[in-house]
Amino acid sequence: MFGSFTGSSKKQRKVDLSGGQRRENPFSGTSWAPGSHSGPSKSVEDANKQREERQRQRDRLRATLNVQRIWRGQQTRNSLRQARRQALDELYSGDSMLEPEERLLQAVPLVLASFQASRPADVARLNVVVGDLLQTNFHCFQSQAIHQTRLINLVRILLASLESFKASHSDAHTETFLTAINEILQRWPESAERNLASLYKALAKQVERTDIPGSVLEVVLKVAVALLHETQAPDALRQAAYRAFAWNFLTQGGLSQFEGNTQAFAAHIDLDMLSESLLDVPDLSTQDESARIWLLAHFIGIQRAQTGESLHLLYLKALYTHLAALSTRVRDGIKAHSAAATNQKDEAALASFLLPPYVFSQLRSLPDAVEIEKLLDKFTLNQNELSAADSHDASFLAGYILTLVHCFPESGDEIRMRLYLADISTAHGRIPAVKFFWSALSCTTIFSVVLTDQEAARDLLGQLRPGNSTNSIGGSMLEKEWRTTLLFLELYIFVLRLTDDEDFFNGLYPPLGERKTVSRIGASAFSLEETTRLSLFLRNLGFTLHWYGPDLFKGGVSRPAYRIDDFLTGSTLRSRLESQKDSSGSVAIGIDFSAFRDLVTTAVHMLYERDSRRRFLPQDHWLMKQKFKDLDEFLQAVIVDFEQQQQGGEDDDEEEEVDDDQAMDLDEPPRFSTYSSHLQSLHARLELQKRHKKASEERNRKAASPRLNILRNMPFIIPFDVRVQIFRQFVYLDMGNRREGYVDPDQWRLAIMNRHRGNNPFEPNSHGRDVLGRHHGEIKRGQLFSDAMKAFYELGVGLKEPIQITFIDKFGAPEAGIDGGGVTKEFLTSVTNEAFGDEEGLFVTNKKNAYFPNPCAVDQLKESLREAGTPEGTQLWHDNISKLLQQYEFLGRIIGKCMYEGILIDIVFAGFFLLKWASEVDSSFRTNINDLRELDEELYQGMLRLKNFDGDVKDLGLDFTIDDQVSAPGRPLKTITRDLLPDGENIAVDNKNRPLYISYVARHRLVNQPGPQTRAFLRGLTTIIDPAWLRMFNQNELQWLVGGDSSEIDVEDLRAHTDYSGPYMIGDDGEEHPTIKLFWQVMHGLEDSERREVLKYVTSTPRAPLLGFSQLRPRFTIRFGGADQERLPSASTCVNLLKLPAYESAAVLKNKLLYAVQAGAGFDLS
Repeated sequence: MFGSFTGSSKKQRKVDLSGGQRRENPFSGTSWAPGSHSGPSKSVEDANKQREERQRQRDRLRATLNVQRIWRGQQTRNSLRQARRQALDELYSGDSMLEPEERLLQAVPLVLASFQASRPADVARLNVVVGDLLQTNFHCFQSQAIHQTRLINLVRILLASLESFKASHSDAHTETFLTAINEILQRWPESAERNLASLYKALAKQVERTDIPGSVLEVVLKVAVALLHETQAPDALRQAAYRAFAWNFLTQGGLSQFEGNTQAFAAHIDLDMLSESLLDVPDLSTQDESARIWLLAHFIGIQRAQTGESLHLLYLKALYTHLAALSTRVRDGIKAHSAAATNQKDEAALASFLLPPYVFSQLRSLPDAVEIEKLLDKFTLNQNELSAADSHDASFLAGYILTLVHCFPESGDEIRMRLYLADISTAHGRIPAVKFFWSALSCTTIFSVVLTDQEAARDLLGQLRPGNSTNSIGGSMLEKEWRTTLLFLELYIFVLRLTDDEDFFNGLYPPLGERKTVSRIGASAFSLEETTRLSLFLRNLGFTLHWYGPDLFKGGVSRPAYRIDDFLTGSTLRSRLESQKDSSGSVAIGIDFSAFRDLVTTAVHMLYERDSRRRFLPQDHWLMKQKFKDLDEFLQAVIVDFEQQQQGGEDDDEEEEVDDDQAMDLDEPPRFSTYSSHLQSLHARLELQKRHKKASEERNRKAASPRLNILRNMPFIIPFDVRVQIFRQFVYLDMGNRREGYVDPDQWRLAIMNRHRGNNPFEPNSHGRDVLGRHHGEIKRGQLFSDAMKAFYELGVGLKEPIQITFIDKFGAPEAGIDGGGVTKEFLTSVTNEAFGDEEGLFVTNKKNAYFPNPCAVDQLKESLREAGTPEGTQLWHDNISKLLQQYEFLGRIIGKCMYEGILIDIVFAGFFLLKWASEVDSSFRTNINDLRELDEELYQGMLRLKNFDGDVKDLGLDFTIDDQVSAPGRPLKTITRDLLPDGENIAVDNKNRPLYISYVARHRLVNQPGPQTRAFLRGLTTIIDPAWLRMFNQNELQWLVGGDSSEIDVEDLRAHTDYSGPYMIGDDGEEHPTIKLFWQVMHGLEDSERREVLKYVTSTPRAPLLGFSQLRPRFTIRFGGADQERLPSASTCVNLLKLPAYESAAVLKNKLLYAVQAGAGFDLS
């Protein structure tokens, strides 16, 4: 049959183009099938293998020949060396009759050709030859009998012998070799040029010895400084010698003999040339960190040993270069030593962070007062006018001071104080350092450009973006200008902290006539023109940092994966990764973008706070009208941004809950540890919590739109009324989110009932009852605060939701009343009034009746517990303190609830306390002496007298301690003494450090002493009101937000937003009732103070809402109160209701109204 459909039975030929044969047999490819290893492909493979094998044989033969040749050469060289050794030995045998000079002509070439440092016999032969050279005073080289080029090889083998120093080498040999090297360097310094690195490595090996004889050490010193001291050597050789000395000698650790005799070495060292050698490094990052830190320590030690020398500018540049490059390692090392000293961690656990003792002592000397003064003396002597070169030098000084502050944060204030006290000479005389750096800043391109162009700072900052910067220590001119800017801001902020209003305003408006004496602070004050220019510069720069910053500095340089802060705080891997992710480019060494932004923000806020407390800048000075022309559009955009952030923030909230769970509760000791261990780890856990909070805020800031960033950090560039509208909109949106869209309280309750219905459609199930039950409280008159706390403390953030109140009268019966918002208002205002009363003692008032947390509350409670016999540190002790702090926290929530609901309260808070509301945390509050005035006028006046004291402050016997009252009011006075600084009792207050003492006293009284109470209150407040919303307002604006507008009452605005009921309702004709017309006639005729009394009588607060009476909730209402002409008006403050009888004349209405208001009669609950 045909095998295919073609009709042909002929088998077609199959061609395999690969060269192989097609296997028809399925078993032909198996290993046991015949002919499985045959074929063209196999033949090619075999040929390749044979060729490779032949090549390997040839390579093996060639290698064998090479080995044989090398071996024969080595044998020949060894034989030749041995023959030369024999010849050398014969020269020095007893049979030789040659004189040393003749013998050296043969011996020197022989020893150079045969020497091997690893052979002790060769070292002994070299010692004999060198002895002859010293004996003949190197005559063979001086006479050119032996060419001087052979000195290079002689130096080489001498150094090789020293570097291979072993116990078998005698000190006599070492001293001989060193003496010879010294003679050669003195006569022929160029002979060591090729061996400088080996020279100083060999010397370092000798200096490391603890058993080195004094005679050898003396020669080592001579050799070490032979090329460093003033010699006939060419400058290029000297510089090369300094470079080798720095990078091969000073980089070695454990140079005990050098460290103990630094002054002997330093006396022969040119500090400028050494500094240049330290600067002559292309990239410090390629050098070993351990070697660099030893180099830095030895460099500092040499400078300190040159006691008679003033600081050199080159020294400053070199010191700044290396300290800045090592700033992270230095900072970690200093912190580790502090942790070990305070037993926070044992030294074994900190071993990887601790610095060697010598390194630590040298670095720790940098922030010492003497070193800072020496540094500033250099500029005092040489700055005669502010030229371009001087600005360049000022930039290096600025960079160095900034690096010091970064490396030694605990000494930051001392460093700033020394700089603040320094005077620098200029063409116009000696001026304070802050004025000098202000002049330097004023001359920069950065200042002139940013001052005149609000958008220009964006381009300037863009050049600092990671990848654009040169990353060099010297940097571009722009980077140098930024360094000057940064130091000025550091110093200016410090000066503002110390400056009271009298000195500040005397600088703005100098008094007529010459003052007899001007204080240091007064001399540092700025004129009005200078302050105006500076504020504009800071405003424009700060705006750019917050508006464009996240885009400019995305994805910066990551920090090291593990730092001392991570170790001390127990930071998790996740938090370190977040830190790396959030890090940004640096503006200067040790100052990243985030720190720079915070510095600028702090400076501009301090100026703004001064201006808001007592205006000195023009109206609308802070507003950026050119940037925000359409404020309605801005408001709408902010609302959209806020909604988007709220929708995108749910995942972040879940992450934060995880972080909070990981962080230990600071108010409760760990269950499985002693209370003492809890106290020891408290600082670490506080630091961890602070870093978690800062990381969270940083993530939120980066996720926020530029508009939200501005509102959180520079809100004052937006008009106040716009910010109030934004605040109310934020609250409204948050209410919708919290209440699932039902802002109205009754609708929210109905929604809860509908969602959790039981069998009865009109009754919620158990879960629904639980939800509504937690929002209901029975409050007994006379114990409002305690009952409120019992009912609602556990509710936490749920207090944002509607609450229901049932008042219980003195007989235990529920009071009648339907809560349409009025009962809640009465509850909140009544609880507030009781909590701020004298009985609770939670808050106290100053002379202006402004409230702030009782600073002594915690100390007084602890003292009462001690008197009651409660052991300190027990659970009972802890529970009592926690209960007190919970009261502060709950009161903070109540104030937050009032602000949340738009209920005004008649409580005035102290300005310094309101400033803390706008601070991110209590510890970030920027204290100054002016805030102390609101707290304690007598203490403030005492600090002023101390500041202006003309005599020697030491005569007053003050130290850095302070006495705190711990006894309760009415009890015999009892105080405890606390340090303002570590070991403060041993630090006397003198004329130089008294500003620092005043600053620390203010900080203790304003921050440290009331710290637990304030933090608890703010924790409660920010549970209800987002801290970012509070930061939109200054202290005066926050008071208006709490208590209403303090401006004159607008009667017509109140009239336009008043409701009427009963016979007083306006009819179809639009005419008011005659009594109503009389009422408004009387209101127009009253003094503003009387109008306020009427308003307080009806609404419980004498101030209008910030956006007018349209915002009053519930609305102002007048109801018919009968026709009896003798009856007094009455009011229900819970619903803002005035019950007004139908008086027939304005005179009667006025008399009755004022009588009722001033007598306080007629308050009842409808």
